[in-house]
This record gives sequence, structure tokens and C-alpha cells, in this order.
Amino acid sequence: MESFNNCKPADWETNFESKLTVESSLPYKEYAGLIEKSGNDQRQYRLVRLPNNLTALCVQDAEAKEAGASLSVNVGSGANPVELQGLAHFLEHMLFLGTEKYPKEGEFDAYLSSHSGSNNAYTSFIETNYYFHVFNDALEGALDRFAQFFIAPLFNSDCVNRELKAVDSEYKGNLQSDSWRTFQLVGRTSSSTHPYSWFPIGNTETLKGTAEELGLDLREELIKFYHKYYSADIMRLVVVGNHSLDLLSEWVTSKFSGIKSKGNTKPSIDGHPIGKAELGKLIHYKTVCDKYELSLQFALPELKSTYGEMPFSYINALLDHTEPGSIYSVLRKNGWATAISAGSSGIYYDGFGTYTIDITATPEGLENYEAIVSIIFGYINMLVEGGPQAWYYQELLLISKAKFDFKDKEDAETYARTLSKCGHNQYVPPHQVLSHISLSSVYDADLISKCISYLNPGNYRLFIGAQEHKVVECKLEEKHFGILHHIANLPSHMTSDVKCSPSVAKLLHLPGRNEFLPENLSVTKPVTPVDTPALEPVLLRKNDKFEVWFKQDDQFFTPHGHIGLTISSEYVGNSPVNHLLSTLLCELVSAELQEQSYSASTANSNFTITHGMGSIDVGVSGFSSGLPLLLKTVLQRLKTFKVNAQQFSIYLAEVERKLQSKRHDNPMQCLYKQLDAVNMVPAFDQDMLEEALKNVTLDGLQAYIELLFSKSYVKMLVSGNYTQEVALDASNQVLDILQFQPVPRFLVNTHRTLDIESGYYIQNVPISDQKCLNSAVVCVFYCGSVDDTRDAVTLRVMKYLVHNACFAQLRTSEQLGYRVGAGLDYNNSGKEMLMVVLEGESNPVYTTQRINEFIRQYRQKLQELTVEEFESSVRSLISLKQEKLKSIDDEFSRLWTHIKSDKYKFDSLNKDVEHLKLLSKDDLLAFWDKYVNEDTAIGYTRLDLQMWSAKIWQPTAEEFEMYPSTVLALYGCLHSDGHTGLSIADVQSFVSSADASSSIEPLLAELSELYLTKQAPLVSSEATEILDTIDAEVEAPGIVFESSSKIATALQMAISSVNETPKFSTLSKTNFANIDMKQSPEGIWLINDYTQFKSTQALNGLQIPSRKIVPVIAEPVLTEVSQPSVTTNNTP
Repeated sequence: MESFNNCKPADWETNFESKLTVESSLPYKEYAGLIEKSGNDQRQYRLVRLPNNLTALCVQDAEAKEAGASLSVNVGSGANPVELQGLAHFLEHMLFLGTEKYPKEGEFDAYLSSHSGSNNAYTSFIETNYYFHVFNDALEGALDRFAQFFIAPLFNSDCVNRELKAVDSEYKGNLQSDSWRTFQLVGRTSSSTHPYSWFPIGNTETLKGTAEELGLDLREELIKFYHKYYSADIMRLVVVGNHSLDLLSEWVTSKFSGIKSKGNTKPSIDGHPIGKAELGKLIHYKTVCDKYELSLQFALPELKSTYGEMPFSYINALLDHTEPGSIYSVLRKNGWATAISAGSSGIYYDGFGTYTIDITATPEGLENYEAIVSIIFGYINMLVEGGPQAWYYQELLLISKAKFDFKDKEDAETYARTLSKCGHNQYVPPHQVLSHISLSSVYDADLISKCISYLNPGNYRLFIGAQEHKVVECKLEEKHFGILHHIANLPSHMTSDVKCSPSVAKLLHLPGRNEFLPENLSVTKPVTPVDTPALEPVLLRKNDKFEVWFKQDDQFFTPHGHIGLTISSEYVGNSPVNHLLSTLLCELVSAELQEQSYSASTANSNFTITHGMGSIDVGVSGFSSGLPLLLKTVLQRLKTFKVNAQQFSIYLAEVERKLQSKRHDNPMQCLYKQLDAVNMVPAFDQDMLEEALKNVTLDGLQAYIELLFSKSYVKMLVSGNYTQEVALDASNQVLDILQFQPVPRFLVNTHRTLDIESGYYIQNVPISDQKCLNSAVVCVFYCGSVDDTRDAVTLRVMKYLVHNACFAQLRTSEQLGYRVGAGLDYNNSGKEMLMVVLEGESNPVYTTQRINEFIRQYRQKLQELTVEEFESSVRSLISLKQEKLKSIDDEFSRLWTHIKSDKYKFDSLNKDVEHLKLLSKDDLLAFWDKYVNEDTAIGYTRLDLQMWSAKIWQPTAEEFEMYPSTVLALYGCLHSDGHTGLSIADVQSFVSSADASSSIEPLLAELSELYLTKQAPLVSSEATEILDTIDAEVEAPGIVFESSSKIATALQMAISSVNETPKFSTLSKTNFANIDMKQSPEGIWLINDYTQFKSTQALNGLQIPSRKIVPVIAEPVLTEVSQPSVTTNNTP
């Protein structure tokens, strides 16, 4: 396929001057030119090239408390050997597991975690990106460890099989994800000779299984791949920190120059994945969730050389737009679609690119897919006939320049990752390493026309996705994800000269001039300059129905703003039906506003309409000058909204599909939803909402809207590039539009949490997705009150420490799952929660027992924590809390959280820091013993939620009551490994009679003998004769169960707990047996019906504000306010 233009690679030799590092006099080359950056960007940059040809960008951010780095290797899954698909991804996993200089497995993770950091990586088709963030003082140590990944990794043989399980678990965790499945199908239906069509993730079968079949050593193949491709010449490094450029250059040069230069090792990939054989195809496929998808994929030449003109930004904006005259507008009016998106993909690929137009369709839309395609090509034909429009491109150019000039600062890790990923485009000159990502500069009508010409009926293939298809039978099955699909040729009338009907063509036209263009980009600064930005907003007005807060920008000085409203009502969220009505209202109004607001969003003025517990929330953000008009538009539509019958039917069905789709969420997502359902009041689970959906009607929605805004309590925050007068004008506008009466605050629904009685509780929940292979567990330890600052900061330090140890033990060493870690959760009232979460294939009882063992052993680790490690963790957390906000949106989010919570704790960060400075290691131990240690916590309160895959055995409530958890765990491990010949009673009997002083090998041999004995009667005489001919060594009982298996671990746990005294039976004072809850031999209560359990528990009260709330009098607007004129800054 021909290229878009004949650009030559940029000059990366001129203007690079030889330099020596300041401290060690190490050689490197530095770009002497001026790097183009945003006028709002106060960071300093240095672009360097090391002697080994590695290119690095050093970024000094003097205000940052946190540092970040990313190294992108220009090789990814496109380099996978056809016989070992997934090898590049597997290598990404292996590099974290020890190097010659730092051989301890998990050492990098431990170092980062002890300094408030973390790391991750991803593998795409053309790159593998490794990145991390860490406290600035720890950056040098982190870089030293990080660099060793690419200098001398160990590839320890004992790690290979364990980490392969992590890759396999990651793969299995995505099996029911529609986005992953579609991605795989798009690749799989491409040219079979192109690596784009291969399996990028990898699993046990494609890696270990294939290697064994071919007689290959998987570890050796990993090492070969690493040595072949991982060359400094194709690496791009970005380091962001608050250190000087000289010091950053010193570290980069000294630590990364040791990476070997092997020349340009980037794999050369010939051909296009979507050739003539793949074009013109109609591919139907089955989705997991109930959805209707239509996607046109076009084949393009390589896109990298078009970065300066960005022709597809112009094309995207036109195909994406939703105002009258657009593709979306016509489809929506026909009831055929609810969303559209268009864009080029593979913009950094070598040799090819693709362009995709995605339609979120309705059932009727899918039936009329040919008409949809004709409308799309009708619009494209209109663009071709009219030619590129310079005025429209200039509007986009003006917007992109304004966005670039006033670009908000990203966090260090994200910024480093973005820049390193984009650093492989050989056409980008050094001075544009920052600006080329978002700033177009040249209008090229011929290039735009050429790009549009590829979007023709002879150069696409069509994907149609749905749970069921009426017109075809999907019999083909994709190998790795099991995607059922059907492939046919597109009919001839869809591949040549496709046109829409004249009546429809008349409806299609370009958007008009954009009234939201950011023409006024002036910045309003405070009348009196401030040395330190104010932590608190000013309360401008407050009465029985309205409170208005204002925070003028006093630190960013950009033309941005953010306005938020929360409209509280007694009706929002007070029942499952009203919850659904709120959802429908937000969906319908947002969809209708799309036809008015696309110009605003293009001009960086965005709106949101959502609902929470007890409120409808409205937000507008972006360039400040256009937000008051946008807010007015949104509120007027919300207040006067009249429900259209066609759209109601469409979005009611959409809400139902989304509800059904949640049944296919991954187990971890299901855990968190269930945790909220158990802890919160009110809370509506899946079954409640699906049942309530039957009672949702059009008339009911219209009545609900009128009722909703009749009585309300509204909170409003205006922040950013505004004056107090503008904020008051905006608040008057709100009053004029909504015209509401006050509602008593006690009638407004607010989330309240259960004050769970001391005890240990478990709820077992079957995963509704019958094909999901993974299960999941969360163990929740209820700790101190959310209003106890000392306990709160102690818990946050604890979380950092526990997470790393938990990951190292349960994920890295035991390989219990891919998603593993510790976290915390809290609500406006009640107790804070320390959580350990894990998703994997292990049965949840076994997983819980391993978490229990980790928790028991962790106290010793806390005791062994050095003073330096403890102080480092505390310093890091203090530093993060003192991190300067990066944008007006960040400041808005912080203030809005405190306002919506009714606590108004604007100074909470300072109070946290004060308590952190007083924290000691003994405080950690005392906290652990008070809340987490089951042997010492007087009010020990714990809740375990277990999500069970339908693919594994799950104990009944009666079995839970009869047998110890360790016995159930052992039986579950036997069952999962296919050893189903023993009953739970057999296992219990064996464990009870086993010699606890014996080593594990004889015990395994005895268990193996018992298993074979129980199996013997089940074997036919013919099979017995066959077994008799097998070598005696194979029959040896010990060969059945290995000492390194989960069965061995479970057996050890079961035997060691035989004589344990039930420790939880006396914690709960309530006899929950009266509501059909069962109690295990250890004293753990099994929650049968969580709604009944909730009804037995007390509720935590709502919180009193942390201060008296007094408004500023702003005459003549607030004549109804009689309080004295006091600012919140002076309020106790």
C-alpha cells in the first residue's frame, strides 16, 4: 500500500553536542536546540543521547513531590515467534523478577512500595513499556534498580513456571471481556501470515505447551528473544523529578549507559494485515454482554509521517460530531444508534494503519445495518464532494493551540509513559518531542483529501456484534477466546458506489460555526496577590435551599473553570424504581444534549449529568468563558425535559442491557459491588434493580422529573478563572432556571453505613457468569472511625506496607492469582476498612486460608520493620499529601468532595500531616493488634466476601457448618485438581487422625494411598488390568500429590489447625441462627440472606459538619441572609 507522503526521517544528528556529566564526567550528547513546549509549562527539559544510542528525556519539575519514569522498547507482540505466541508479554513479566545486581525477587516492588511508589508495564503490538512512580528522594535508587532490567536480568528458572501462571491468569481473567474478545477477533480475522493476527497475550498452552511439543526450553527462548531485540538503540527513556537537570542527566547516563547497543533491532514486518483477501468481508460475532455493535474497519498506509498535519483529527471531528446534520443525528432520529466514535488506530505502527468507525446500535439499528453503512458513506461522499474546509480546520487548530498553551500538568508517571511511547516516531524532529502529540501546525488540503479517499466502499470490512444473530449462524470458533463468529463476503451493493437515499442525503451537512470557541483566554488574577494558595473556598450564600461556594484560581492562572451542582431531593435513590428513573433521566438528557453540546466539547467545554445517592449532579468544565452558557443550556434542558416515546423505549432497553451486562463483570468488580450492597443503606443489588425495571414507565418518568425539581436543596461550587461577581451571577441563573422550593434536609437520602457487630462473617456469592473461570475473595477488617484522624493516617501507612508484602507472598511466591493486593475503603460515616483482595482460579476457601496465614505472619514483619523503613514510608505519605495540585480540576475535585460530604474538612490534609509526623512504629503495632490481629483485637470485626466460579466445587451451608474451613480448603484443592474420589467426610477423618508431628511427605503419601484406595472400587476390571501393567513406581502413592502443590499446603494448614480452639464463636452477641445463618466450627457466621443480616445491624449516624458554616454577605443579592459577615477562613 502506498504511503501518505514521502517524508524523510527527521534529523537527529544536527544540534546534538557532546557533553560530560557534572559529577562523574561521563560522556553523552545533548540537544542544543529549543524544545517547543506549552507557555503554561514551567518544567525544564533536556533531551540527551547516551553513548549506547539510547535516547532519554530528562524533565525537571521543581514543584513535584513524586517522580516517575518510563522506558519504552520499540518491540512488542509483533515480534512474537509464530510458534511461541505471547513471548513478548511473558518477557515483560519476567524482567521484574530479579537482576544480577539486585537478585532478590520482588526487590524493586519492595523498594518502590516503601517509598510510596508502584510500577507496571504493558505490551502492545509495537512496544513494551515499563514505568513506575516513587517519592522524589528515592528516585536514584529506583532508577538504579530499574536500569538493571535492561542490563542483566536473571530469568531465574524457578520463576518461569510461577510467572507463567500469572500470564495465564491474566489471560483467563479477560476471557469474558467483550473488549478483549473483539480485539482478538479483529486480529484473528486479519491476514494469517501477519503477526497482527496472532495471539498477543499468551497462555500456558501457547508458551509452555508449545515449547514442550517442539522440544524447546522456554527459559532459553525468553533469553534469546531478550538478547535479539532489547537494544539501547530502540529504547526511549523519560525521567521526571524535582532534581536538577544536571543530576537527572548524571543518573540517566551512569545507570543506563550499560544497556547494550545492538543496532536497530526493531522487527521488520512486511505487508498489511488487512489485504485484499480480508477486505470486503462481513463478520458477525457473538458478544458476552447484551449489546449491539457495528464497526467499519478501513485499511490505511502508515500514519506516522502525518503527525504534523494531523489530517485524521479533521476527519475524526466531522465523523464523530453529533449535532444536526451529522451521522449520529440521523441515526438517533431513526432510533438506530446511541453513540458513534471514529478514529485511526495504529498511529505508531510501521508499514500500516487502520481507521475504524464504531456505532453503538439499537436492535433496530442492527437490523438496518445496510442503511447505516449507506448513511456513513453518504456523509463521507459529502465530504469528498465539498472538499476540505479551511475554516473548519482553522477552528480545530485554534482549539488545539489553546489546549496546548494552557495544558494541565499530568502526574509524573503518566507524563513519562506518554512521552516515551510517542518517542519512536522517526519523523518527529527533536524540537517537537513534546508538541507533536497534540499540536497540529500545517493545513494540507491535498493530504486531507487523500486520507478521506481511503474511506471508500472498496476498502473496508464490517463487523457486527450481538449476543444473538437472526440472519446467520455463528459456527466458527476463535481458538483462544472461543468467540463464535461467521464470515461472509459483503454483498456487491455494499462494496461499490454506496450511496444513501436522496431524502437522507439532504439531512447530512457540515456543522456550523462553533459558538464555544475559546476566544477570550484572558486570566483573572486575585486583586490582592497571595503567597500561599487558599485551602478553602468562600461560602457566598447559604439559606434553607441553596449554598454557593466560590474558589478563585490563585495558583494555576489558566483560563479554565469548573462549576458543579448537586441537586438533592427526597425522591432520588429512595427506591430501586427511583434509582432507575434517575439513571434514565441522566441518560436521556445527556443524549439529547449531545446534539447541542458537541461544539462545546470540541472547544474543551464539557458537561456531565450523573446521579448519586439522593442527588442529581451536574458539572461543566473546560475553558472558563463558555461554561456559564453551557451550564444554562444543561439546566434548562434538565428542568423542562419532555420525554420522547421513541427515545424512552431505546434508553430503557439500553439501561436493561447495561444491567444485564453487569452480570458479566469480572469477579473483582462483583466483589466491590457486593461489598457496597452489604455495607451501605440504601443499596440496591442486581436482582432488585432488574425486578424494579418492570415498573418503569414513560408517564412515571415524566411525573418523576416534575416532582424531582419541585423541592430541592442545591449545593454549588464555582472554581477557577472567575470573579466572585461571576459566581453570584451563575448562582442566580441556577435559581432562575430551577425555580425550586426547599426540602427538609433530613428527608434527603444519604448513604449510611452499617455499624456491624463484632464478629467474623462470610458471604458466599456464586458468580452469575457461568463461563467465568476465576473466583475472588476480599477480606475486610473494620478499623477505626472515619473521623479519627490518627487511626486514619495509621491505616494509610499500613496499607502501603501490607500491599507490597501481600503482593510478594500471594501473587509472586504462591501465584494465587493475577489481581492481588491490599486496599482501603471508607464512607462518610462509620469505620474505615483495610482490605486484602485476590482474584484467581483457586477455590475461595483455600484463598481465604492463605490470606489468613499471611495476616498471622505479617505482625512479625511489622516488628522487624526497621526505623529507616518506617520513617521512609511516613515521609513518602507526607510528601504525597503535600504534593501541589496540578490543575483547577484537581482543586475542584478536592473541594467538592469536602462540600458534598457535609463535613467541610478543607484543612484535612494539614491535619493528616500533623498526625503523621507524630506517628511511630509502635503505633502501627498497636493499630494492628487493636483491629486486625484476631488474637488481640477485643472488638474484632471482619467480613469476607467470596465470589465463586461456577466451574469449581462450592460448599453448601450445611458443609460450612459441619467442617472446619481448612478441611473445606483441602477438599476444594483436591476437587480442583480432578481428585474427586474422596468425600469431605473422608478428608475430615484423615486430617483428624493424621500425625501432626510428621513431615509433609509421609502425610501426602498416606493421603495418596487413601485416595487410591477409594478410587479402586470405581475402576473397571479392564482398567484395573491396564493399571497392573504400569510400572510400580507410577503406582507409588506419593506420586499422586506433590509436596509443592496447593494440596500439600492445604493439608499442612488442615492438620495444624485440628486442635485449635474456636476463637470467633464468642465475638458476636447475637444468635444469627434465628435468621437461618450457619456458624462454622471456628465460630464464623455464614450470611445466608444479606438483606436480613443488614436488618439486624445498627446504622451509623450522619456526620455533623466539622465547622460552623457561615456565608459571606454579598448585597444586594443575598437579602435573605441575616448571619454576620464572616469568611470561612476565619470560621472556627
